[in-house]
Formats: sequence, C-alpha cells, structure tokens
Amino acid sequence: MTKTTSIVLFCIITAIVLFFGVFAFLSVPDGLDYGTYGEFYSAYDVIQKSGLFTDTTRSTYQTKLNEGVDFRSVQKTINARLQSIYGYYSIDISNKDGLTTIVMPKTAPIGHKVNTSRPSAASILSSVTAVGKVEVLSTAYSQDAKYEEDKVLLSEEHFRRARTQTYAQADQTFYICEVKLTDEGAKLASKNLTENSQYVLAVDNSVATFVVYTNGGLQIYSASNLGSKTFASYIKNGALGAELTLDETGDIDVVNKTSWVYAAVMGVIVLATFVFFAVRYKTLGLAGMLSQLMAIVLFMYISMLLYMVVYFNLFAAIGLTLAYAFMTFFTIFTFEKIRAYNQEKTFSSSAYKGFATTNKISLIAHAALLVLGIILWVIPTAVTAPMGTMLVFGAVLSFIATFGLNRLFVKMIEPFYETTGRANAKK
Repeated sequence: MTKTTSIVLFCIITAIVLFFGVFAFLSVPDGLDYGTYGEFYSAYDVIQKSGLFTDTTRSTYQTKLNEGVDFRSVQKTINARLQSIYGYYSIDISNKDGLTTIVMPKTAPIGHKVNTSRPSAASILSSVTAVGKVEVLSTAYSQDAKYEEDKVLLSEEHFRRARTQTYAQADQTFYICEVKLTDEGAKLASKNLTENSQYVLAVDNSVATFVVYTNGGLQIYSASNLGSKTFASYIKNGALGAELTLDETGDIDVVNKTSWVYAAVMGVIVLATFVFFAVRYKTLGLAGMLSQLMAIVLFMYISMLLYMVVYFNLFAAIGLTLAYAFMTFFTIFTFEKIRAYNQEKTFSSSAYKGFATTNKISLIAHAALLVLGIILWVIPTAVTAPMGTMLVFGAVLSFIATFGLNRLFVKMIEPFYETTGRANAKK
C-alpha cells in the first residue's frame, strides 16, 4: 500500500464515521421528515435515558388497592408493562397516603415504525395504569357488540402465556397477540367456541377488539404492533390489582443540564485522549484516534438498536466512563509495545510483535470485564443492571477496537514508516 492510497482510505473512512456520528447525536425532538417514507430518529433520541439525563413528566393518581393487594405488586406490574410495551427499563413510582406518583422520562419509547408517531406520555401512562382485566366473551363479534358480564367465558386464570406476531399478506399487515390457554381454559374454549370464529375480547368491561379461536388457542387482533404488545403485557403480567384515577399531570419544565454536563465531560476526556495519541505516538496515534472514533459511533447505534435494555442513569454513565477508560488503556498498552519494539525493528515487524505480545493479557482482561458486566446486568436493580449493560457493551467494543480496528488502521499507516532498517516510532 502506498502513502497516497493510505491517505485516501483514511480520509474516506473518517468522512463516513463522522457522517454517521453527526446523525447519531442529531437530536430532532419531533422527528425529521424525509419525503413520504416516514420519520428519522437519531440514536441519541431513542436511547433510553433516566430522569437524571432528560426532562420528565410527573403524574399523580388517586389509588384504591384491591383487598389483600400490596402496592409493591402494583408498582412491579406497572414497571413490567412499561418495559414489555414501551421499552422503559425502570421509572420512579411511589405511593403515599393513597396517592401514587409516577415520574417518567420524556424519551422515545420502543417500536418506532415508518409512518407511525411517537406515543405521548399521557397515552403511555393511560395504558400502563389501566386495570388491564382481559376477558373473552362467548358472544360473536360485531361492530355493535356490547360487554355482558354473564357472557364471560375466559379470564385471567385461563391464560397460560402470550406472545406477539406480525403477519403480512398482500398489502395488509396483521398485528396479532397469540394466547396459549391453560388446560381448564382449553376445555372451556373447545366446548363453547367454534374453530376459526370471531368472538368479543373485552378489557376492563369494555369491548376492545375481536379474538379468533384456532388450534386450541386464541389470536387477538389489533390495529397496531403497540396494541398487540399491550394485550400481551396485560395477559403476561396480569391485572393491576388496583384502580388508579388520574389526579393531575404535567411536565417538569426545568431544563435538565446533567446530560449536557456529562456530555461535555466525556467530550473533554475523548479529546484529551486524542491529543495524547497525537503527541505521544505521532502518525501511529492516528490509528488509535480513528479506531476509538469508530467504536464511539458503533456504541451509539448499537445502543439505539438494543435500547430496550439500556437505562441510562448515573450508574450507566459511570459504567460507560469505565468502559472507555478500559478501551483506552489497552490501546495505549499495545501502542507502547509497538513503540518500544520499533526502536530496533522495522515498523511492520514491530506492529506484529506488539500485538502478539499483548494478545493474551488483553483477551483475559476483556473476558473478565465481559463476565463482570453480565453478572451485574442480570441483577435486576436500577444500579447494577445499567452499569452492567455499559460494561458488556464496553467489553465488546473494546475487543473490536483492540483486536480488530487497531490492527486494521495500524496496517494502513505502515507506508508512513520505514519498512527496512531501523525505524523511529516518533517519526
């Protein structure tokens, strides 16, 4: 590879990474229209953030608990619904003197699709605070069907599990919640329902949609993917066990500066790292800078794709900082070896030996970080899980940078060094 080819490749790769980097952080609160195809949301927009890093909505509810129901079970059900329907990992829910307060980050919920809009905080809270009592009536479904209590055939105790499915046929898309029945429910259904016929599905004593009895189970039809997820969540998590009546709601209009402070601090840390690479390693430092820049952009997009499990609170921020420090350390660790060997050898052989001598310890350290991250990730608290998530992402991205990107870009800067005789790492 010639110097000219190396420069051209560096410029092209840098331009591509910066392009995607800009769109990863481009915050467009109401979406960015692009023709008639739909809306654009940046990676930053859809990463799940806590109230510490974004503005919030606070709603209060008059609460009437069912007999024998503890509020903690109600809190658990609301959080489970928020996670399974909208992708919120955890929110602040408290109860005092019969008044429940829910503080929810104003972040983009899960399930953005072309030509769909972002659900409002009011609609999200309305669906997750509903009682969620799902029933199947023996009444044949029609547009003017009404709820009749004496026609209830199947209820919560007859549902075993539920999952959502989407089927496309010609120009139509069907959003379905498939329900598996218990043995008792299956006997009742086979005795009272006709195969492949439509019956009334009611939620909280109101007709919601139609359900088809087929193959010993139920198919609940919905107008949207969000609707089918809602039905599935009500069935999987059960009824709320309380009645929550909205008292008041409102946005917390104080602009949250925490996220900007953290972004500025992280920006300074990254910039300082890049300056260190440039001063310490000269041309070799370009490989480290581009490798880390690509890893940062990859992190944004991976987080966007998996943000249903990313709850970005203070502990996630600490985990991300530690993960970046980990990646930087092993880049420096490898580059120091290359720099030392390059005093006596050609750059090509120095690079090969530098990577070879650091492989074992780097691999062990990355494996250890990954295991630690997984252990923290699976502990279901708002402290351990977010930090564990960041450590897992950090271990994966650091591995990609250390064992992949660094090698690639070091290979690309070889033409800038002498290939024979004694080479100088500072050149």
